[in-house]
Amino acid sequence: MVSPELHHHQRLVAYITNNLGEELNFEEKKLNEVCVAAVLHDIGGLSMQERIKVLKFEAINPHQHARIGWLLLKDYREFSEIAKIIKFHHVDWNDGEGLMFCGEAVMPESHLIHLADRIATLISKDEKIIYQKDRIFEKIAAASGRKFNPDYVKAFERLKEKEFFWYDLESISSARRYYKNIRFQDQRLDIDELIGITKLFARVIDFRSRFTAVHSEGVSSVAKRLAQHLKCDELTCKKIQAAGYIHDIGKLTVPTEILEKPAGLSHAEFAVMKEHTYHTYVLLCQVTGFEEINEFASMHHERLDGTGYPFKKKGSELSLGARIMAVADIFTAVSENRPYRKGMQKEKVVNILKQMAEDKKIDADIVATLITYYHDINNARIKAQKKARIRYNDFAKLLT
Repeated sequence: MVSPELHHHQRLVAYITNNLGEELNFEEKKLNEVCVAAVLHDIGGLSMQERIKVLKFEAINPHQHARIGWLLLKDYREFSEIAKIIKFHHVDWNDGEGLMFCGEAVMPESHLIHLADRIATLISKDEKIIYQKDRIFEKIAAASGRKFNPDYVKAFERLKEKEFFWYDLESISSARRYYKNIRFQDQRLDIDELIGITKLFARVIDFRSRFTAVHSEGVSSVAKRLAQHLKCDELTCKKIQAAGYIHDIGKLTVPTEILEKPAGLSHAEFAVMKEHTYHTYVLLCQVTGFEEINEFASMHHERLDGTGYPFKKKGSELSLGARIMAVADIFTAVSENRPYRKGMQKEKVVNILKQMAEDKKIDADIVATLITYYHDINNARIKAQKKARIRYNDFAKLLT
């Protein structure tokens, strides 16, 4: 989503990692873990420019995005080991000295992803991939011992003779079905664990820009408090909270310069910005069990009179959760500081919401509830966004 130019790179690296791991007889749990790490290995590339920098065989400043990936993932139980793998996935083998880097132990799995990642960067779009196998292997073999673990290079030498491997890479690059799918192990989450994962997504979304670093946290807290004051059941409140964290996941398609523009957007820029709700919907559609959460999240710019976007839904077509999210997003957006203006005070915020309710844009009952409990809801927003700002500042300091 960050860049169509880099589409399929993560899948190629994961596929290569999986096949190398099988050649090395990794046991199933370890193989699953390293494949998940391979899928997520560039999660720290928060902009297209950062990701492009590491797509050359001799990468430019490769450790920055790896460290960011570790910082994003390390505090989540489900990803703590994977974070360690990602942190050092660009460390060279250096005749075995690469098992330590900056005084820290480097996991062998990091070196496996390093090899898979560099193989992927050597693939050219200019000819069929199977015709490139000897050139790619020669380049890898020449760096054996210096950049790559020699045992892993030997596994690649065995793998390169299997035609299906190259045919599969071609199919992945062309978005076709392929022979050997990775068998990821499903993990069932309860709603509280799910909220933790959506919070992680919020960081990936918001930390791309200092101006949006706390927005999703604010929307989530406001939406949850609104749902509670509207007497929604506990599970629905938590689903709305989760939706608040990921409502802007489609903004990963929006260039950082638009997100950080210190003025109003041009017509063309606003058209790009509007696409984010569509991309949120399409992405979340792929997750089984997210049907309600997706509706709450992706409909936050729809309006009751049908003038919203991207689906032009109106009235009864919009669920209570979607209506809550719309109000929460507007309230948070006008209340928080933006690059081109200070956050608005209560009187102005209330006037905007009342006018939109009168114009049949947003739900009048939800607006009335927000006004009634304004102090409580706004305090929840401020508290959540202060914590998020502290986390972001700490995160930014660690990158310097």
